[in-house]
Amino acid sequence: MRWENLYIAGLGAYLPEHEVTAEQAVAAGQYDAGRAEANGIHAVRVASHEETGPVMAAAAARQAIARSGHANEDFGLVLHSGMGHQGQDFWTPAHYVQNETVGGDAAAIEFRQGSNGGLAGVELAASYIVSRPDTTAALVTAGDSFKLPYVDRWNSDDQTVYGDGAGAIVLSTRGGFAKVRSTASISESSLEPIYRGTDWTDVPFESGRPADLDERKRSWLTRHESAYEEAMGRIGDKFAAVLGKALEDADTKLPDTQWFIHANVAQTIAEWGFYQPLGLDLSQTTYEWGKHLGHMGGGDHLIGLNHLFETGKPKAGDLVVAVGVGLGFMWTVAVIEVLDAPQW
Repeated sequence: MRWENLYIAGLGAYLPEHEVTAEQAVAAGQYDAGRAEANGIHAVRVASHEETGPVMAAAAARQAIARSGHANEDFGLVLHSGMGHQGQDFWTPAHYVQNETVGGDAAAIEFRQGSNGGLAGVELAASYIVSRPDTTAALVTAGDSFKLPYVDRWNSDDQTVYGDGAGAIVLSTRGGFAKVRSTASISESSLEPIYRGTDWTDVPFESGRPADLDERKRSWLTRHESAYEEAMGRIGDKFAAVLGKALEDADTKLPDTQWFIHANVAQTIAEWGFYQPLGLDLSQTTYEWGKHLGHMGGGDHLIGLNHLFETGKPKAGDLVVAVGVGLGFMWTVAVIEVLDAPQW
């Protein structure tokens, strides 16, 4: 989708102060040394009991709102995304974020799109505010805190190390420091079983053991000889399609862009999924910085965008490509044009 009057007015992030390094986790017997070397994640932030996903998201949102110049009454939509437990059962965390930030009676909606939550929220919010002339701003947040015994941040997924944190973005039809040129999303529902596993459960956390995403993946990707290759082929095709669509709608090509934001994934995934096939240079990304935070679910992209602009490196005219992929599978790509260096 090509956007003509959609802007980023504010960005925010919240990262817990407590840090645990991969080296410390290996020494404590919590993480395998070989896996640590292969994944290349150096450290994660670990939230306290009080720093739930929505609490951190609200903190990130307050920063983004303050930077945006928008008044609370400007917001016509609040979207919140999380991957894991959000601090309470039978509860609506999006309304917590709304109540702690802009208040009011705008629509507040929680959605789950795994690691693609932040960018999927951007596209949904864009469609919402652009189609409503009386709504000038939308708030999108993503926040997660990954805790035992529900999630083992070091071992629940062999190629992912989960860190805690939250990000927020304010989209505006009034103006901002960057313009969203285009967004595109695409799904491949045939890959849905990869993370579902083979057995249903009657209640959350029924087994009392940490989520084992490795076992779910293995049971599906090894069901026949060519299952893995078929899945990788579909993933590659859909990623190429959504990236190409977003770049086409933005009237640009990847070599003509200056910055690239992706999730804080294992270095093998980053190398084979992004750097080699796309010809990216590490200096175009926030990946080295992200290796000290781990994968923070759908918040990675919002937090990464916030960090990129806080460095002061993007200049007017630069193009930023943000790429997300989440369970389902679903991909979202946003192409962003820098208009000016934000005052903050």
